[in-house]
Amino acid sequence: MRLSSRLARFTSTPLRSASRWLAVTAFLAGLPAMKGECQAQSVSPLLASRAELSVAATEAEVAAATGDPAQRAQNAMLAAAIRQRLRDGDLQVGDRIAVTFISDAVHRDTVVVRSERSLELLGIIIVPVAGVLRSELKERVSTEMLKYVKAQKIEVTPLMRVAVLGAVVRPGYFAFASDIPLTDAIMGAGGPTGSAAVERSIVRRRNQQYRSAGETSKAIAGGLTLDQFGLSAGDELVVGERREFGVSKLIGLTGALASVLAVVVAMSRR
Repeated sequence: MRLSSRLARFTSTPLRSASRWLAVTAFLAGLPAMKGECQAQSVSPLLASRAELSVAATEAEVAAATGDPAQRAQNAMLAAAIRQRLRDGDLQVGDRIAVTFISDAVHRDTVVVRSERSLELLGIIIVPVAGVLRSELKERVSTEMLKYVKAQKIEVTPLMRVAVLGAVVRPGYFAFASDIPLTDAIMGAGGPTGSAAVERSIVRRRNQQYRSAGETSKAIAGGLTLDQFGLSAGDELVVGERREFGVSKLIGLTGALASVLAVVVAMSRR
């Protein structure tokens, strides 16, 4: 989807405050390179291929052998996650897939990955998806469907349920197409708030940081999709917030320190 259409869709809803408008303007103005990137990707896959993931896993493994311990640990976790993705595939039980095909008419359906890691289409077509990447799913589904249906066109869109949290207008869980840019996911949650610092955003997986602020900021600026950045169902994209040390913050900190001091004094008098 073009950046201009995303902006038009977002601005069709009245903005609640000038600060939010400034945050969104700054967010979009900081992505001139991304516009060209997204246009270029219209003729290239927006889902990571097996070859691309293999290269990324090797790079992460090399990076895990150097640098500071914290960075090594994160790179090792990333490498392990990519290797598992290559081995087991992307599709988990309960994931939803939107399927559209044209034969005598346009047919649309959303199917769910079943317990044995397969899809059931039209009540008769069983498509095994264990070990299949999202980038490989369309070919797998098309191959099986064309055995039974004379379809002129088949579109397969894997959906991903992820959380967009932090400094966004409507934080929560959303079912996004896996090939949308990270920026679209942020806008899908209402866009950044007036206090957002998108460059401080991170990705969390199972209550641990999975992608750092530097990695996430680079991915956002580069126009990477949810799939290309390695997100999976249940992950949390946490939009960062500016650190502010205004009067209210100072008053709050002073109050907290006073409370701690009062507790210490009370304990010393026992």
